[in-house]
Amino acid sequence: MSLLRTAIRPAARLRLSAAPVTIAVRQLSFKPIYTSESTVKGARNGHLTTKSGSLDLNLNMPKEFGTAGGPGTNPEELFGGGYAACFGGALVVAAKELKLNLGSETTITSLVSIGPKPKGFQLAVELRVANSGLEGENFNKAVDLAHEICPFSHAVKGNIEVKTVKA
Repeated sequence: MSLLRTAIRPAARLRLSAAPVTIAVRQLSFKPIYTSESTVKGARNGHLTTKSGSLDLNLNMPKEFGTAGGPGTNPEELFGGGYAACFGGALVVAAKELKLNLGSETTITSLVSIGPKPKGFQLAVELRVANSGLEGENFNKAVDLAHEICPFSHAVKGNIEVKTVKA
């Protein structure tokens, strides 16, 4: 039985001998297919690990923040890589749905910018689509549909500037 189902079963059915423990269960508006788990200790100059063990990275603030920098990555690079991969997958689905031939060498490059706003910081993203084999209106239709499919695009819509260009 899954850990989630065990966590939400009534305490009486679990035959607990001690006082029941309340477990916070996230309530989502959808049924997840997958949930990742990442942990960072030490914030932007810390260390990131994932429960799966696939990532075990040092984090460093970029020199542009007035720090010494370092060999580690940063949240903007991680976000950019995730967005590029996700958008690339959505573009594959969009091209199939539109019956367009997407080039096998399609490459998505993300540029994630961070800068100040009145209180805190803000992001902006440019997605550069190269070698897609799509031109003109076909490119625009595929990109628009990919943004409708991509969960990263959904997450940032209306929150940050996103520009998609043919590279």
